[in-house]
Order: sequence, then C-alpha cells, then structure tokens
Amino acid sequence: MPVEPSAAFRALLAGDEQAMELDAAALELATIHTGPCEPAPVLRLLDEWAGQIDEMLMPGAGGAQYLSAVNRVLFDGVGLRGDRQDYYAAENSCLPLVIERRKGLPITLSVIYLEIARRLLRPVYGVALPAHFVCQYNDGLVRVYVDVFDQGRLLTEEDCVEKIRELTPRPGQPVDLQFTPCEKRTIVARMLRNLWGAYRRAGDNQRAGIVEGWHRFVSP
Repeated sequence: MPVEPSAAFRALLAGDEQAMELDAAALELATIHTGPCEPAPVLRLLDEWAGQIDEMLMPGAGGAQYLSAVNRVLFDGVGLRGDRQDYYAAENSCLPLVIERRKGLPITLSVIYLEIARRLLRPVYGVALPAHFVCQYNDGLVRVYVDVFDQGRLLTEEDCVEKIRELTPRPGQPVDLQFTPCEKRTIVARMLRNLWGAYRRAGDNQRAGIVEGWHRFVSP
C-alpha cells in the first residue's frame, strides 16, 4: 500500500498540468486501493478502444459522427455504465477496477471518455457539477454535454440543471451551475475526495488517512 504519491502526482496536484496525463494519474491514485499495479495493460486497452472509434470515422468526421461512434464502442460494445447498485464503493473510484468491472462513478467513467478523446485529438472537457460529473464536447460547431454515467446520454445545459435538481432537491431554490472545463488536478482532487468518502463510509480509517495524506498536496 503506497504511503506517498509520486513526485509527478504531487506536481500535478500543485498545479503543473503537464506533470502527468490524466489516465496515468488516475491509475496511480487507484494504487491506494489495489496496491502496486502495472499501468501498461490499461493504457493499451484505452489505446485499443480509441483505435476502434477512429476506424469508424470517415476523414473529416464531425462532432455528431464522433459522439455516435464513441457511444457505439464504449457503451453499446464495451458496456460501460454507472454503478447504481453500489454507488459509493471504493472500487468505483479506481480506474483499473472500473475498466475491469465496466462500471463506476461519473468522474471515473469520464476519465475514460476524456482520455480516449485526448488520443483522438477531440475537444472534450470535464465539467464538475454538484453531485455529478459530465463531459462536454465543443468543437465550435457542436456543443453538447455527455452523461457518461448514463451510457453517453447527450444533454443540454438545461438538461444538466434539471439533473442537478433531481440529485440535490432544493424546492424553490434556483440552480446556478458553472460549466467551466476542469483542470486535470481538479478532477484528480475530486477523485481523491470520492475515495476518501468511500473509505469513511466503510469505516476504513487507515486508508482514509492515506487519502488525506495525498490530498494535502492539492494547491489551494
């Protein structure tokens, strides 16, 4: 069980967005739960899924074609989905286990979506909402939100507002959402908080303490 994150991971949390790619950071974070693991198989699988999507696209394919191809590969084919039965399980915050089990939290599933888009040079960004996490595709012509937890359902901003109303009901209170793209360190810090919450719910104070130690490197 790791006690301290790597220098690259610490640098990312401190604000150096070039220190690590998001998939590598998510894999290192998962070692808190899994212990040491070899990242290469997961990275190769992400490469493979990206290649399958790329093969489905004609040269110059636009956003609509890309989004359709991603859904066909990741959700219809691979079977990625949100874990609705055991939402708060620690495994849902661990990228290799999410890939193995084909289910996880919105943010961990979004890491897969984001990292495949990075491989294919597509403009996809993470967007942190209260109690939820979505991706945004925005190439200047097509601008839409993707609920990866709901098997790639496409959303407008109004849909996102309604979704948050469902998740955090506050009758009579307006929902004011910021749709700012997330930095990698923001995503990783939120994943750490989710993992900490999972351990606290499970009474695993030892590993919750390790997560707290990692989270202290997050820059204000």
